[in-house]
Amino acid sequence: MASRFEGLMSAQIDWAHEYDGYARLAGSPQALAALLEPAWRQYHQTGRVPEWCGVDILRGWAFYLTRADRHGGGYGLAEGGPMVQEWNAVLERIPTHEATGPGDTPPLPDAPG
Repeated sequence: MASRFEGLMSAQIDWAHEYDGYARLAGSPQALAALLEPAWRQYHQTGRVPEWCGVDILRGWAFYLTRADRHGGGYGLAEGGPMVQEWNAVLERIPTHEATGPGDTPPLPDAPG
């Protein structure tokens, strides 16, 4: 039986793959990485997702992390690997963004209580 973490992560990864970051933002993994570079740099300097990121950048960021995990290996999103903190920060920012629309919000953990 899958743990609650594994079930949520699986649903989040499925959600991220619904957004085609290559078609919506950039034509290739390299172009998408170049587009996301300023956001990554700021995230790694401050530990926070930059406020200037729009919803498409955030969705593209989540998409990129899932693609890199699947094709590059080593991030281990489904196993709680090193990118999970960044992944969670991006996914938690999306529902709080003022431009988030229907279908933009990822599956999130149930609120405590």
